[in-house]
Amino acid sequence: MKREIINKKRGVTVNSMYFLFIIYFVAQISACKNNTEVQVSNQFKSSLTKTTANWQLFIDDFWIEDSTNITYKLHQPERHNDNPLIRADVPWEENPYCFGTVIFDEQDSIFKFWYQSYNHKAEIKEKTPILYSISKDGINWVRPNLGIKEYKGLTENNIVLHNYGFHDLYSPSVIKDNEDPDPAKRYKMIWWDFPLGKEGYKDDGMCVAFSPDGIHWTKYAGNPVLSVNKTSKSISDVMSLMKDTKTGKFVAYTKGWAEPWPAFRQIVRIESSDLINWSEPEVVISHKFDIEDPQSYGMTVSQYGNSYIGLLQSYKKPGDETIDIQLTISHDNKKWQRVANQKTFLPLGKIDSWDDGMIFCAPVFNHGDKTLIYYGGWDNTHDSKVRNSGIGLATLRLNGFVSLNAGQESASITTKTIQNADGPLFINADASNGSLRATLIDSEGNTIPGYSLEDCHPIVKDGTVQSIRWKKHSELPKNENTFSIKFEMVNTELYGFFAGTEAKRAD
Repeated sequence: MKREIINKKRGVTVNSMYFLFIIYFVAQISACKNNTEVQVSNQFKSSLTKTTANWQLFIDDFWIEDSTNITYKLHQPERHNDNPLIRADVPWEENPYCFGTVIFDEQDSIFKFWYQSYNHKAEIKEKTPILYSISKDGINWVRPNLGIKEYKGLTENNIVLHNYGFHDLYSPSVIKDNEDPDPAKRYKMIWWDFPLGKEGYKDDGMCVAFSPDGIHWTKYAGNPVLSVNKTSKSISDVMSLMKDTKTGKFVAYTKGWAEPWPAFRQIVRIESSDLINWSEPEVVISHKFDIEDPQSYGMTVSQYGNSYIGLLQSYKKPGDETIDIQLTISHDNKKWQRVANQKTFLPLGKIDSWDDGMIFCAPVFNHGDKTLIYYGGWDNTHDSKVRNSGIGLATLRLNGFVSLNAGQESASITTKTIQNADGPLFINADASNGSLRATLIDSEGNTIPGYSLEDCHPIVKDGTVQSIRWKKHSELPKNENTFSIKFEMVNTELYGFFAGTEAKRAD
């Protein structure tokens, strides 16, 4: 009784305190549940920033059925202020340059970089070493002291591979293959070399090596696996390797030569199931042999969801013999087109800068909220006798290659018909000075109920992963097999959309 009186004086009875405790306990459970839901949502959104996410990007007109009042803009990457990030500041890296590959290894939580140097003053075997550096942030690079390959009698360096001792090697390209059951072949490399000696000079070609850790490499005993003498079509000394997740095949893009001689450089494609036995080269990018249609020196390729993005080295010969970068795209990893009518994607640096002569890029990839392009720059042109190099970084907003832009007048984009769409609809857009809404249209051309423009909550912010919501729906309809999306916007840049991991164009 006294206890109840005391609590009554405080305005609370024992029973009411118990009731409040129950309410508090239920609220805490609900809060934990909500927090878990937020975590799952954030984790899902984080997965959408990866290179492998199935974004549909407006790099070309593949996804565009119709548009009004839209302008197309190619966005050029922004160079890092501290470029070059890797400089010629150790004896065995006299001219570090980006014939090579950068990855962010999610298992080890670190950036890994394979590249090469051209050492003018070295003996032939040590003239073009393949090197390995690591970084926690992708900006500050460390050369680990590997102690496995000699340079001028010392092994205190980060060299992982030398040429065969007969000629310069070119263009190492590396992938990490987590699907291979053989751990000794976790990492795979191709490059161009001369393994057969001076007598076999004409049988130089593409070589292969395998590694368990990306550091200790074993050259394949049957190198070269592909050479000019072993094919009816030409391949040459600039190459890029990737593994196509849709087919499981290894695909390489290499420089090739067009006939008749003297020839123009072009891009050829080869594929393999084992890296040893390769298909005949097929030309995927050729030229008109004039100054308005420059040669292609090489192309690095990355898979972006169901599409493939290439960074094409555009060689101005005839012309001033410079090399800059054009953007290319494919939707089947076979047929390619150059973007924006061959407009330059990554231009040369300013006159008298470290990268004002030539640029070569590693395959592009996403990390965090940026798209990263590591590139090697030279301060002189292709045929110049004196030139110096370094390695830098250029970045885009995430997946920010191309945008479809609306001005003050209302504009619209209607997509091709989509199938296998599922879950929330996300967009990559900058609507901070305007607005964007979306409506869904069925196969008969009618607005799907509940998914009209009037039902759509407008997007008015800038973001690379923004969720489209309607009054009664936060996900795409489950009972519609196919539909199109119509975006209406004002003062907005739209880069692409995500409609589920299995979404694709209904051809």
